[in-house]
Amino acid sequence: MDFRIREYLPHQRPHWVHERDPLFITLCHQQRKIQHFDNPSAWSIILGATKHLASRGKWTPLMMLAMPDHVHGIVLIPHAHQIQKTIGSFKRDIGHGLPTAWQRDAFDHRIRSYAHYLEIRDYIRANPVRAELVRKFEDWPYAAEWSMRQEAC
Repeated sequence: MDFRIREYLPHQRPHWVHERDPLFITLCHQQRKIQHFDNPSAWSIILGATKHLASRGKWTPLMMLAMPDHVHGIVLIPHAHQIQKTIGSFKRDIGHGLPTAWQRDAFDHRIRSYAHYLEIRDYIRANPVRAELVRKFEDWPYAAEWSMRQEAC
């Protein structure tokens, strides 16, 4: 049987995909099942990095949530900025204040409709509840949501 070596998959958006399609991103610490991002200091750094990229026009955040060993987000990244480089900038910004051994790359997934956005948002909100860190999402202190523009999706 012929097994091919798995090629590196670039995080490139096809030219026909609109920049108003949000991206669901997940960034993981190399060490799973540790408590690294779920504390007030780390959360402050994550929010600072989120806002820093927004102020530079690199992305528009819609949601960010920190779990103990990973971070979820929903963001809009303009065509002028490459997805991989923008996520790399975010990881570096966090790393300046919170040294982190990141897993290589990141997971990103295009959200294709408003219904899909709501599904992903609810999945992210359920993370701390599924992990039994809180009884209801509203009690999780390491989450932020920004309004979704009408024209997105």
